[in-house]
Amino acid sequence: MKKIIAIIAAALCALTMNAQDSAQIISKIEKANSSSRTVRENFSEVMTPADKSLKQKKREGVFEYKPDYFRMDYTNNDLFLIENNVMTLKNGAATQKFDLTKNLMMKGLSNTLMYAFQGQLTKLAVEQNADITASRDGNFYLVTLKAKKKAPRGYSQIVVYYRVSDCMINSMRMDEFTGASTYYSIAK
Repeated sequence: MKKIIAIIAAALCALTMNAQDSAQIISKIEKANSSSRTVRENFSEVMTPADKSLKQKKREGVFEYKPDYFRMDYTNNDLFLIENNVMTLKNGAATQKFDLTKNLMMKGLSNTLMYAFQGQLTKLAVEQNADITASRDGNFYLVTLKAKKKAPRGYSQIVVYYRVSDCMINSMRMDEFTGASTYYSIAK
């Protein structure tokens, strides 16, 4: 009986320590990204459709981020832009603009990207109704947000890697409830 109690106590202690480590990592990322900084980097994007018989769509380009501004210029001249409360998508000759105060789906996408870059992980977890964990994985902090319950749209899981050295985002994968997934990575 004493052996079982000791094992349960050790397991609870380990869970508590993991939760404390997770909270410290999240706090560190949030603090490091709270200052306004401009980032301009090359990136790659891989979009995997829900229907696995279809091919992945791979693109690359240059992104620029600063508070209230996120821009991805693709090498094929497509554009993804978030500026204040407007999202602009240019795909070939077609251009669409979305008022983020009125379009909840696009606002969710915008907030996911902006909060991840701003390091506002706790805010992102609340908005996404997700559980959040963080751990160290070599030279990176791994932050995982998992939806608490299934929804008709949105993300079942968001995985973000931040560099330990400066807490700058390095890669991000957004898994949708539909089975589709988008993966972004900074090309260094």
